[in-house]
Amino acid sequence: MSIILLILLFALSFAQGSVINYQKFDKLDQAIVKIPLSNPSTLGKIIDNDFAILEINENNVIIFSTIQEIKWLEAQNLNPKILFDDYSEMMGWKENPELLDDFHSYSELTSELQDIASTYPSIAKIYNLGSSVQGRTIWGLKITDYPDIEENEAEVRICGCHHGNELMSVELPLMLAWLLVENYESDPNIQDLVDEREIWIIPLVNPDGREMTSRYNANGVDLNRDYGYMWGGEGGSPSPFSQPETKVIRNHAIDNNFVFSLSFHTSGDVVNYIWNYKGDPVADNEVVAALSEQYGSHNNYWVVEGYDWYQTRGDTNDFSYGCRGDIDWTIEVQNSDIPQAWDYNRDAILEIIDAADIGLKGVITDFNTGLPVAATIWVEEVYWPCFTDPKIGDYHKPLFPGSYNVIVRANGYQEQTHQVVISEGVTTELDVSLSPEDNFYAEQVTLCNFYDPYGYPNNFQNNPTEAISALGPPEGICASLGKGGYIILDMGEEGIIIDHEDSVDFKIYEEGGSDDSYDVYLSSNWTGPWTYLGLATGTTEFDLNDFSIDQAQFIKIVDDNDGDAYETNPGVDIDAIQHIIPFVNNPPLIPEIDGPKSVNQGVEYNFSFSTTDPESDAVYYYIIWDDGYIESWIGPNNSGEKINVSHTWVNKGIHTIKAKAKDIYNEESKFAEFEIEIPRSKFESRMFFSRFFEHYLNFFPKLRNILDSLK
Repeated sequence: MSIILLILLFALSFAQGSVINYQKFDKLDQAIVKIPLSNPSTLGKIIDNDFAILEINENNVIIFSTIQEIKWLEAQNLNPKILFDDYSEMMGWKENPELLDDFHSYSELTSELQDIASTYPSIAKIYNLGSSVQGRTIWGLKITDYPDIEENEAEVRICGCHHGNELMSVELPLMLAWLLVENYESDPNIQDLVDEREIWIIPLVNPDGREMTSRYNANGVDLNRDYGYMWGGEGGSPSPFSQPETKVIRNHAIDNNFVFSLSFHTSGDVVNYIWNYKGDPVADNEVVAALSEQYGSHNNYWVVEGYDWYQTRGDTNDFSYGCRGDIDWTIEVQNSDIPQAWDYNRDAILEIIDAADIGLKGVITDFNTGLPVAATIWVEEVYWPCFTDPKIGDYHKPLFPGSYNVIVRANGYQEQTHQVVISEGVTTELDVSLSPEDNFYAEQVTLCNFYDPYGYPNNFQNNPTEAISALGPPEGICASLGKGGYIILDMGEEGIIIDHEDSVDFKIYEEGGSDDSYDVYLSSNWTGPWTYLGLATGTTEFDLNDFSIDQAQFIKIVDDNDGDAYETNPGVDIDAIQHIIPFVNNPPLIPEIDGPKSVNQGVEYNFSFSTTDPESDAVYYYIIWDDGYIESWIGPNNSGEKINVSHTWVNKGIHTIKAKAKDIYNEESKFAEFEIEIPRSKFESRMFFSRFFEHYLNFFPKLRNILDSLK
C-alpha cells in the first residue's frame, strides 16, 4: 500500500463532516480533497474540468483544489471533503520540517551535480540546459565514457521534479548519477552501461517550484500539462510550450535522439506508460507493454496505460513519443523514505537503460560525401518514426525478434527500403547511404491539438488518426485535426520552403474523401511570428511570391472550425506537405580517366571512368580510343560510381583517350582527355634513323661524301 493511501486512511478517520470552513483558505491555496466515485460520471467531470489528480482508487479520487473549485464541486453535488489544508500538511512537513532535511534543495543539488562532474570528468559532464522563470539554471548531467563527444550510442533521459513538491522525484535521478560514477571502475555491468550509452540525467525540471515546494512553476503553470503534443490547456497552461522550463526539455529532446526516457513523479506506486491523452495502444506497444511489466516486476508497482488511469493532455510522455519517437514513462513513487524508494527502483532503472539498444541501429550517410544525414526511420510493422542524431547520423529503434521492412527517408534524398531480421539478444546493424534526390516533405511534428468533443473515458472514439501521418510523402493515410484543431509541422533544415521564381513552392495534400477547408500559416521559427497565407480548401499549391515571406521551415495548419465534430475522422485531413523544387537539370561533370600511361602493343589494359551528376542521375559514358574504335554510351551507371573498361591497341605511338558523360536527360559533359604511349623498341629506333639517313642524305651530296670519308 502506498504512503499516500496510508495517510489518507489515517486522515479519513479524523475527517470532519461535510461542512467546510472556507475562511481558513486563501484563494491560491490548494487543499487536498477527496471526492467519492459513487457516480460513474464523477471521474469524467474531474478530468474534464482540469483538476490536478493526486491519487485514484476504485472508490475515491484525491485532488488538489482551491476554494473556488471546492465551491464548484459542492454545487455539482460531488461531496468534496478536505483531508489536508495543503500538500505540506499531508506529508507532515509542516509539523516536522526536519523531514525535509533528507531532500536536496536547489542549491544543494547544484553543488552535488558540480561535484560529480569535477570528480569524474572522464565520464560525467554538467550542462546548463536553460533557465526557469526566475532565472535558475536547469542542469543536465551527461554520463558516458566520452562526455565531450557525440558517439554512436543509444541515448536515455532520466527526468525529475516537473512538480516542485514531489521531492523524491529529484532524489532518484541523483542517486542514479552517483551509482553510475562511483561504481564505474569496480562493476563491469555499470561500466558497460556507461561505455555503451549516453545517459542524460535532469533531476530538477522545475527549480522555482522546488524552492516554493509548489506543484507549479513560478507562473503558476503545471509543467506536465504544458507540452505540445495533444496539448489541452490543462494545469493553467495558456498555450503549448508556454513556459521556459518545457521549452528547455523540448529543445534538449530535439538535439538528442532519446530511445527511452523515465520521468519521476510522486506519490504512488505506478508504472504509467503511453498514451496519456487517449486509450488506443501506441505503435510500439509490444515493446512498451513488455518493458513496463519488466519495470513493475521489481517493485510490484501498478502497471497501467496512462489514459486508463486518468486522462492528461500536454504531458511529457506523450510529447516525447508523439513528436520524437522516444518511449517515455511516468514512474510514480513514494514521497518519503529515500533508501526504500531507491531500493524499489534501482534495478528497474538500470534494466531500462540496458534495454535501449535492443533491436535495430545504424548510421545514415550521404552516398557521395559520407557525411551524416538527418533522416527518419520507419518500420512498416511498427509504424512510428525514430530520428537520426543530427550530429553523427546514428539511429536506434527498439524492436523484438522478427522480420521487418525498414524505410529510410530524408529530405533531399532518395527513399530506400530494406528487409532486416532481428534475432534474440543481438542488435542488428543497418547502415544506409542515401543518394541525393529532390524529395522534400514535412519531417517531424512540432506540436498539435486535435479537437475532441467527447469526455472521459470516451475520448477520441471517432478519431483514431495520428499526427505523424502528416509526415513524409502522400500515402493516403491522414492526420485528422478535428473541428478547429491545429498542427505545426517542421520541414527540417534541408526541406525549408523557398520562394522559387515563377513556380509553385509547396503543396498541401488534403485527403479523407472530402475537400475540407483550413487556414495556413508559415514561419521560420516554431514559435512564430506567423505569416498568414489564407484559407485553403482540399489539396492546394502555394507560391510564396504571392505573400510577404521568402522562406519558412515551419507550417501551421488550423481547421476552419466548420463541419461535424462527431463525424468519423473530423476536421481537415492532412496527408503530406511537399516543398516543390523547380526542375533544373545540369549535365554531369567532366569524367575522370585513370589507368596506365605507358602500354604495350597488343596487350589488353583496364581504364577507369567516373563522374558525378549534380542531380545524382544515372550516367552513361562515350569513349573514343583514338584508333578507330568507339564505346558508345556505356550505362546506366550510378552517379559517382567508377566503371572499368578494357582496350587493346594495335598501332604504336601516342594515343589520346577521350571520354564524355551524359545523364538520363541526354545532357552531355565536355570531353576529358587522357594520353597514353606505346613506345617503339630500340631496334625499331635504329632502323628508323638508318632509313632516315639513307633517304635524306641523297639530297645533301657534300655531307654524304664527308660521312663516307669517315668510314
